[in-house]
Amino acid sequence: MESQVAARQLAKAPTQELEKIGAVSARLGVSVKTIRFYCDQGLLHPSGRSEGRYRLFDASVDGELALIRTLRALDIPLATIAAVLEARRSGVCTCNNLQTTIRAKAGEIEQRIIDLKGLHHELNGLLSRWQHCGGRTPA
Repeated sequence: MESQVAARQLAKAPTQELEKIGAVSARLGVSVKTIRFYCDQGLLHPSGRSEGRYRLFDASVDGELALIRTLRALDIPLATIAAVLEARRSGVCTCNNLQTTIRAKAGEIEQRIIDLKGLHHELNGLLSRWQHCGGRTPA
């Protein structure tokens, strides 16, 4: 049954070049394990399977992987990324939701910067007030 589905999927796009997961991995610099993980999480959908049951991907995987990597770098949860990708695939705009998420993440980063600057200031103050303990220095 699955091979019939794969054959139908391949027949739908005969002019579109499909790549095995290893080729996608090598071309985009993403490990095969990571691509499999994203497939298992429902973020990526192979276009079909080869006769040898390898996952096959069309060119849309490039943009989807780029978006996933960008959103993951922002610590956006996988569930949110899945929703963004589904909306993107269906043509339903979720720009407001994504912008809200990104604004919230930007706020978190700004707060971390403030906290780190405070820590940096404290450490520099500690160093400026440092008194030698009078012991021997290692040779």
